[in-house]
Amino acid sequence: MSRLEEALKPGRGLIPYLTASDPSPEAFLEAALGAVEGGAAALEVGVPHSDPVADGPVIQRSHARACEAGGGLDATLAQISRLRERSSVPVVLFTYVNPVLSMGLGSFAARARAAGVDGVLALDVSPEEEPGWFGRLAGEGLDPVVLIGPHTSEARAGRLLTSGGGFVYVLARAGVTGTHDSSREGLAERVALARRHSRLPVAVGFGVRTPRDAREVWSLAEGVVVGSALIARLEGTETRSARAVARAFVADLAADGAGASDTSGGTP
Repeated sequence: MSRLEEALKPGRGLIPYLTASDPSPEAFLEAALGAVEGGAAALEVGVPHSDPVADGPVIQRSHARACEAGGGLDATLAQISRLRERSSVPVVLFTYVNPVLSMGLGSFAARARAAGVDGVLALDVSPEEEPGWFGRLAGEGLDPVVLIGPHTSEARAGRLLTSGGGFVYVLARAGVTGTHDSSREGLAERVALARRHSRLPVAVGFGVRTPRDAREVWSLAEGVVVGSALIARLEGTETRSARAVARAFVADLAADGAGASDTSGGTP
């Protein structure tokens, strides 16, 4: 069992998202440590990108600040190495595929593993790239995290999840991150789709903003990914305060999960 799987298997896991280098490497590190202290089961770390098409305004601004601070894939791996010196929390790297292909998949996989990355989720890996992608990551001991969205077919889910690792990331809804649309139509069906093809824990993200959202998701899945709400809370925060702000935000959500329903019955 991988570290990501082990961290999420008990249920009620919280996975905060942070963009590396936002607004500086030091502020990112402080926020990451605060999130861990607040009760994060794992961290999702975003690689800064100049055109984060899947993200809403809050995380787009986060990427812009990170890019202005010199953020990129190299800097992200360096910051994860620094984090690893102070915390053993599992880390899943969230990236668009182009920076990885520019570095070279083999080089990326080796460097990510050396930096202390546990898993990798690329939002836009094409079907043609999938065989090499999964094989190279797994060959370096990295979990290739699979994304299941509203338009993922039964056949594609089965093919992807055969090679997936760590956990299954299920989108709460279509659209971009951070929008206020609370509709999660079809979420239960997508979680069921993931469970039909995988024994891995399920984490749900996109549009989870409040303790109430988290409770609803925890009734279906083992993990909740929270990004835009945390980034919004951190916007404008001084580096010296980032740790305390992140700690308080995550602790509030994590404590609210104490009364959530057990989801382990669907995941042997």
